[in-house]
Amino acid sequence: MKPLAAVLRPALFPIATAFLLLASAPADVRSAPTLSDPRVDAYNVRVGTQTFAGLYHFTTNTLLLETADAIAGMGSDAIKFYLGSDYPRQYHYSLPPNVTNLLTLTRDDPSCHHVLDLPFRNYILWAYPFANPDGAWLDGYSSTEKAGDYRELYDLTCYLLTNYDNSGKTFYLGHWEGDGYLDVNNWSTNPSPVAVQGMIAWLNNRQQAIDDAKRATTFTNVNVFGYAEANRVRDAMLNPPGNNIRVINAVIPYVTNLDYLSYSSYDAQNLETTSLYATLDYIKTKLPAAKAGRVPGGRIWIGEYGWGGSLTPDQQEPLTRAYILQLLNWGQKDIPFFLFWEIYDNEINRNYCLIDSNNVATACYHLHQRFINQARLLTARFLQTNQRLPTSPEFVSLVTPLLSQPLPPPVPLAISNADAVLLSPSSAQVSGTLTQGLYGDDLAAVSVFWGRQDGGTAAGAWENRQLLGTNTSFNPAPFAAELTNLAPQTNYFYRFYAANAASSAWAPASAQFSTITLDPASFGCRLRLTFPGYNRPEPFTRFPALVNLGTNLPGFAYTQLAQPEGGDLRFTDASGLRTIPFEIDQWNTNGVSTVWVSLPVLAGPTNFIWAYWGNPAAVPVTAASSAAVWTPAFNLVWHLKESGFPYADSTLEHPALTGSPPTSTPGIIGRGVEFDGGSQFLDAGPVSLGDAFTLAAWLKLDPSATNTQAVWASKAAGLTSPGLAFYVNSHGTSDGAVRLETSDGTATQVASTGPNAVTPGQWHLITAVVDRTGGTARLLVDGADQTQGAAVQTNFPNTADMNLGRFTDGSCYFKGAMDEVRIERSLDSPNQVWAEWQTVAHNAAFSAGSEVNPPPALSVLWSAGASWLVWPYGAGVFSLYFTTNLASPAGWMPVTNPPTFLDGQWQALLAPAGAANGFYQLRSR
Repeated sequence: MKPLAAVLRPALFPIATAFLLLASAPADVRSAPTLSDPRVDAYNVRVGTQTFAGLYHFTTNTLLLETADAIAGMGSDAIKFYLGSDYPRQYHYSLPPNVTNLLTLTRDDPSCHHVLDLPFRNYILWAYPFANPDGAWLDGYSSTEKAGDYRELYDLTCYLLTNYDNSGKTFYLGHWEGDGYLDVNNWSTNPSPVAVQGMIAWLNNRQQAIDDAKRATTFTNVNVFGYAEANRVRDAMLNPPGNNIRVINAVIPYVTNLDYLSYSSYDAQNLETTSLYATLDYIKTKLPAAKAGRVPGGRIWIGEYGWGGSLTPDQQEPLTRAYILQLLNWGQKDIPFFLFWEIYDNEINRNYCLIDSNNVATACYHLHQRFINQARLLTARFLQTNQRLPTSPEFVSLVTPLLSQPLPPPVPLAISNADAVLLSPSSAQVSGTLTQGLYGDDLAAVSVFWGRQDGGTAAGAWENRQLLGTNTSFNPAPFAAELTNLAPQTNYFYRFYAANAASSAWAPASAQFSTITLDPASFGCRLRLTFPGYNRPEPFTRFPALVNLGTNLPGFAYTQLAQPEGGDLRFTDASGLRTIPFEIDQWNTNGVSTVWVSLPVLAGPTNFIWAYWGNPAAVPVTAASSAAVWTPAFNLVWHLKESGFPYADSTLEHPALTGSPPTSTPGIIGRGVEFDGGSQFLDAGPVSLGDAFTLAAWLKLDPSATNTQAVWASKAAGLTSPGLAFYVNSHGTSDGAVRLETSDGTATQVASTGPNAVTPGQWHLITAVVDRTGGTARLLVDGADQTQGAAVQTNFPNTADMNLGRFTDGSCYFKGAMDEVRIERSLDSPNQVWAEWQTVAHNAAFSAGSEVNPPPALSVLWSAGASWLVWPYGAGVFSLYFTTNLASPAGWMPVTNPPTFLDGQWQALLAPAGAANGFYQLRSR
């Protein structure tokens, strides 16, 4: 990019992220092996940077060492730097007197040798022999010059192959921008034929020296290649004949054995994709074919790119991210390197840097660091799942989704509570899931804490703790514990915890289970419910699923209910014993009744729960019990089934008591409300949103609605009014865009989808997942992320009066129907939002019910001289009856020994050996 003579100096110590253990964390965290794999370590994740002539310096190390440490600290396994006599200019120190050529430089200079010993796997090196001045061949390449260059590159290649034998390192020996040497009056005319022929001879000689040294040296698991670099490619493509002689078309085709070509791509980095790909295609046509298939991977890489100059580091991030995305997806998707210019700025106040002169990491540094980490994790997960590394196209498919938005900081440890299953009146199995988010981090130990009181995140406040093991999985890893000696008919809390030497994490909230059990014999009917429509890889605990009860279920009849309004309805987990929270939304004996059920875990078609009814003695559940479906995860849940005030909040926190009531109308679930677009709204009162929350609403926009249509708002109209507004339609339009506007009273940010995200006259679920601290939001429509702009003002007021259906100053009233509006206290993942949409929009596919009172599959087990009747755990609990004669009346009598749960199945003793013949009958309880 910059003339070689102008390349000056860089520097830094690695920027690291510090993680603090919780003050109350258990003290027995021990160091552990790392979450890494040598095969993934050696896999090239493409992005990297370089160090040439940085202008600042922060440590007592040489500039070369300092910047190499900085690049390694970013996670990169590739580095590009200078080899030659110009170290005083490049790295601000003088070479020892015994350093007189490339071999002695790499062998005897402590800084250079140390950098070559660092755990980088790819070295892209400007290798300039000491024997000749830079560009000596421009006036012709003499035999003396040729011999000097050849000897130094030959000796260097032999040394690298021998000294780093079996190291896994690859060295690429090349040079700075080739067209910089052929420049005549700022590329206003063609270079001389002598200069062109001199460059051809120079590059062929360099490549010959490398090839000859490799033939003469025995080496394993190390390699050295040659490369040339072009930069004025667009001139060759587009300029008239009097000014189109450039390296790419006049030199490269005649370097007959060239290994690789680097493209310093400043003339193409701002092109739209079609023109960029045409440029890369053009370069490919000029690359000699002799080495095709003989050197690994793609043979063209990006040696330099970057947006300095007038652009701030923050402005460079989206451009850099978009360019990496374009390059990844070109052609065979095999470009091996995209090398950002550079780690430290080599020009005053030009912002060509990943770390600035104040030793502050820029947005592009974080982009590179986070991309490298995520790319390695995704590669490792692919390897773990498929038992092989991804191909280049597969790798590109893995990492492409990362680049659609700014990459968030990695979460070192993400632990969550999963299901709890009651095994017996005194034992239960609890499970959790750990995901480690830092490749190469120490393996984390996983524990579960439990007791009759919620100990929160204070380890000493829990009654019990069990260490479950150490994670070795790149993919989300399940952990489970069997808890024994539990008190019967008692509520318990549990919470999973993970820690390694650098960090620790608790599950976001404590979960509950109970040894309080339902008596199946008291209920006349039961139904097994599964959720085959959820096929995503991410599991969720306490997921509120919609269950529709009616004649859609085989064998169901409202006459089977013993209490009015479903008062004897109950739900249990898969054991058929442990009750789980539910809320009857609307009960309709003439059609479908809707019930929200808190699933212990939603993880796919194998998960199931039970519904029970038909118990005359059952008492209807209380509103407080039903609130457990939603609390503590939600701030507010309005089903909007009422025809006037008060509109109930199922969390019991924020009922709508004031406003101007909308009209009751058919909703997406039972009844909803219709806003008139002129005066109707609901006031939730002050709501504390926190710094991480999710807003959601089902809506059907009136086709006549124009201008901004407010959904949730805690601000008045006007961009600089403080607060938040979540609405449809850009100002003054009916473009159907979903927008989230946030302001601190001075500065404002607007996150938005593109137009036509919402179609009038149709039901849509719109969702805003808001990270106030991180300054970002994701906007989803019908479970699909449609975010185009994601910015959020980080200091907007987050505790304020919330209005549904208008801005707080009485403007931008909503016209259309709404149903099921919620505010959640966390950042919903895309999979969770999709599941929340699916359970409503496609309920018949999302969930499925068995026939009422389904019979189990039975088998007989002979063991220890006795026979046992056995049926699957998932079939539920049955009672065993006995008779000696099938003649009517058979006289069935209950067997006094109740079934027991053992080894994942129910077992009932039939008879010991030698007992009288008899007949057995299994009845649902």
